[in-house]
Amino acid sequence: MPADPMPTSAQTPVEKPKHKLRILIVEDHTPTRMAMSRLIRQAGAEVTTARDGEEGLGYLLTQHFDVLLTDLRMPKMDGFELLQHCQTLPVSHRPKRVIAISGEYEAGALHGQPVQFLAKPFNLDILLDMLGGKPN
Repeated sequence: MPADPMPTSAQTPVEKPKHKLRILIVEDHTPTRMAMSRLIRQAGAEVTTARDGEEGLGYLLTQHFDVLLTDLRMPKMDGFELLQHCQTLPVSHRPKRVIAISGEYEAGALHGQPVQFLAKPFNLDILLDMLGGKPN
């Protein structure tokens, strides 16, 4: 005897949980890095942090992030050099969106790179809007 068909309720597609944004924060100033990390996690994203561009590049080489949020002025490897390395990463490891933050440089310092810019000190609501915005 053939098996009974599945009940209708079992055939209803299950909604996939919404993808959490994976964000890499590269910031040498510990209080800023910790505050951004905490607030962005509270907004629902997965966050990884790095203290400088060298450490950040290590994460980019081994993991995929939706957004790279990087300071421009840092020791060892600054944000400008990190951005150059991002362009050479395999597409599978390149962040969909990059946001550069700086209290010393202006957006023009990025020379037209496909990077969003946010001046320090920044408004958290503006940062959260940028994180939820469209890819570069």
